[in-house]
Amino acid sequence: MTTDQPISRERKSARKALVLVVDDDPLHSRLIELVSDQLNITAHMASSCAEAMEALRMFVFDIVLMDIRMPEVDGHSCTKQMRSLNEKTSLIPIIAVTGNDSVANRMKCVEAGMDDFLRKPFTVEELRDKIYFWLNQLEEYAEVIA
Repeated sequence: MTTDQPISRERKSARKALVLVVDDDPLHSRLIELVSDQLNITAHMASSCAEAMEALRMFVFDIVLMDIRMPEVDGHSCTKQMRSLNEKTSLIPIIAVTGNDSVANRMKCVEAGMDDFLRKPFTVEELRDKIYFWLNQLEEYAEVIA
């Protein structure tokens, strides 16, 4: 599923979302940390799949931003591990953050279990739109099942 339709720039909930950022590049992680207050999120950084898996065992995240190209375990394999961890992690929206926007890479991301894509380099507005889209989806789903 992708976010090709118009995106609300407002969130229904004032609660800060907890976002897991899995990226081995400290510059990308720092950028998201710097804009996290502006986006009304709390960003938890993981520089490897092992760190991300440990964080998923400790916290309940609203969204995962997943870098694709990482050493040791790439984003595709890490996503598959996350999806198989438990029922809760299988439902977390995972957004691929990648400079490779090819159809083949998108298909590989979908096959791994990712929900959406954010092309690098991205603007703060593009990041906000992706995050808000998925947070609004989660809130609407919660309302339906409540």
